[in-house]
Amino acid sequence: MWFVWALLSSIIFGMSGFLMKASSHHRGAVIETLWALYLTGTIGFLLWVWAFGQFRFDGAVLLGGLVIGIGSAAGNWLFMLALKKGPASLTSPLVNTNILLIILFSILFYGERLSLMEGIGVTLLVAAVFLIPIDPDEKLAVKNRRWYVLVIAATLLFTFRNGGLKVTEEAGLAGEIVLFYGYLFSLIWMSVEVWRRRRSTTNDSDRTPVSIRKGLIWGGAAGIFSFIGMQLYTIALIDGPASIVAPLFATNSLVVALLSILFFRERLSLIQKCSLLFLFTGLVLTRL
Repeated sequence: MWFVWALLSSIIFGMSGFLMKASSHHRGAVIETLWALYLTGTIGFLLWVWAFGQFRFDGAVLLGGLVIGIGSAAGNWLFMLALKKGPASLTSPLVNTNILLIILFSILFYGERLSLMEGIGVTLLVAAVFLIPIDPDEKLAVKNRRWYVLVIAATLLFTFRNGGLKVTEEAGLAGEIVLFYGYLFSLIWMSVEVWRRRRSTTNDSDRTPVSIRKGLIWGGAAGIFSFIGMQLYTIALIDGPASIVAPLFATNSLVVALLSILFFRERLSLIQKCSLLFLFTGLVLTRL
């Protein structure tokens, strides 16, 4: 069943990414979008722990939650900053290289091994994730040096978020309680940012009452799907190898792309169509 949970985690977490894209499309305020996402996500994990898990308050889960929370909140923030400094067609694939780090980590430290077919399938899944954001009409030249720092930092932080769950699971820490603290720490961080910006005397044309309301609505909805997707990801990691589960989860970017085509009438380039072919072929090969 771990393969099913991993696949569902990708689809559902992809819905969260699409709702965040919808917030940006409708000019929702970024900070309020993230705040609402972590609010509903925190509530979701709190209810899950209360109903099915065990509440813990000790150094191990707090440290795990802090690392994953920083990886999630800071990773998302730096990724959005990087998109302002350089092309999305180059930023997204490079940030997604965190998948390779997780695969390498799983093989070196947890002794996971891939069969030939699984290796080819994982390679195709990774290629699909890298290719889907590429727009052949966008210039890939990057002149801003800060972009390189932002991309490297975001990649490492997302590695802590996704790979950190593998480490905590192997350490015997339930994923739901770690994620609860991770989302809670992220919520606290975003709450401070909301408070700081509301007290700022600097005029921000991107933060109008309408944009704030839109950010709260879209972000709140995204948080629900984020909670469900991340919870399924942790369940998949319990029995499944991270070297396969992580690439499967990363294909959530393809879900975002397909939904954008459907609702925003975006069109796939030839390269992006190839990524879909790689996706379906990779899914088949990882199950042979």
